[in-house]
Amino acid sequence: MAKVGIAYDLIRLEEVQGLPLDCMAELDSEETIQAVAQALEVGGHEVILLEADEQFPERLNSTRPDIVFNIAEGIYGECREALVPAMCEFFGIPYTGSGVLTLSLSLNKARANDILNCQGVLVPPYQVFYSSHDKLKLSCGFPLIVKLLHEGSSMGLSRKSVVKDDVELRDQVQYLIDTYHQPALVQKFIQGREFTVGVLGNDHQNTLPITEIVFNDPYGIVTFCPDEEMFSMVEQARGEQFLKEFKSQVVPKKVICPAQVSSELAERINQTVVHAFIALECRDWGRVDMRMDEKGKLYVLELNPIAGIAPGYWLPNSAAVAGLDYPAFINRILDIAWERVQAGCAAC
Repeated sequence: MAKVGIAYDLIRLEEVQGLPLDCMAELDSEETIQAVAQALEVGGHEVILLEADEQFPERLNSTRPDIVFNIAEGIYGECREALVPAMCEFFGIPYTGSGVLTLSLSLNKARANDILNCQGVLVPPYQVFYSSHDKLKLSCGFPLIVKLLHEGSSMGLSRKSVVKDDVELRDQVQYLIDTYHQPALVQKFIQGREFTVGVLGNDHQNTLPITEIVFNDPYGIVTFCPDEEMFSMVEQARGEQFLKEFKSQVVPKKVICPAQVSSELAERINQTVVHAFIALECRDWGRVDMRMDEKGKLYVLELNPIAGIAPGYWLPNSAAVAGLDYPAFINRILDIAWERVQAGCAAC
């Protein structure tokens, strides 16, 4: 039995008042935190809750868990996902998941793409826009997709993100810069099937069953969509009209796991996933998102070193398809991290 601290960022609507609703996309609900805690307790561990607020450093140092189960993705800053791991390292406390450098690089989509591209992983052509007046240097033509440079969980994405001409491009870049106060990443939009795949392990990475995200629209993308409980909270805090306008920007989708793919395609997808995971020096667990174009080429869109693990979400659902119920899945992540720590490998 180990003393396990869970590091998390609790959803608090007052902290995102006045900000776009998707700024809460990477925060954790009470239900998720309790589900992780109960899963670890089923595994025989003592659990300490460590909210990653201003008191986190003192609380971490005073409780001194044997290991931190980290699902905290931070709230502010371009390296926010690395803040909790950096504090754990400062106090000499091991933690689950990828290290400080990997988390910082993965959150910056341009830097992550630079590394993946250099390591032979196919990524869509990309350019960073610091102003809506920047010259478009991409030669791939429209449609393009406009994303936030260093965010995850579909933050900043909406029906307007896929742009089909220069006017739409400039408008969307300006909107992201004005609203989120960070540069925009502009990429070739890959039309085709979208897959997301979980990874577990270090020396020998194992992929979980492939999940396919299916859209009714050829320009469909994954947008932030809160659960019904969060919708209710938002309606109370911001009103019915705000919620109605937000819902109008959510792109409908269907999630299929296991994906209906040939054995040849499944092998290529899994090889690409592991290649990307290793290229960015990820540890323990994560999830890789990709698209396949009309020629069958697989493009990695994003790597999520701290992927969503709310019960029933994509990664836990894929684990369940593989025969790991929720407690088994959570404890498997912990076991993988603990094996790495016990082996004395801080960097692997």
